[in-house]
Amino acid sequence: MSATSTFLKFTAGVALGAAIGVGIYLVATSDSEEGVIHGIKESINHALEEGRRAAEQRRLELERELGFSLDEPTLDVPSSVASSIAGTSSQDTMAPQ
Repeated sequence: MSATSTFLKFTAGVALGAAIGVGIYLVATSDSEEGVIHGIKESINHALEEGRRAAEQRRLELERELGFSLDEPTLDVPSSVASSIAGTSSQDTMAPQ
């Protein structure tokens, strides 16, 4: 056996042992309030909540900047577009001069 092959086998054994040890630790502490899984879940939930707050804040900033609210849908259609949708020309809807 070459030195490289021996070193690779040793490294693979250490990595496999570490992975098994971490797996056993995670399973053993999963019911604990201070377990690693609980901490990871809390971190993810905190990040998601921060993201939701940031999105809501940005939405409100954009609504103020643009002057309308996404919560109250309004449709402000120019008369020329409305008449073309209705199937009449803009000249049909204009008052005679």
